[in-house]
Amino acid sequence: YYKVDKDGGIERLRRECPADTCGAGVFMAAMADRQYCGRCHLTYVFDKQ
Repeated sequence: YYKVDKDGGIERLRRECPADTCGAGVFMAAMADRQYCGRCHLTYVFDKQ
């Protein structure tokens, strides 16, 4: 869920769940048309445009 570059910098590859019940360290699953939190079931659906 992280990418480390040559300089030692860290980049998150997935979004962390913003819900108060989850917080930092709980990542959202990345599907083609949505992002989903398996812990609190928060879902972001993207438009297909």
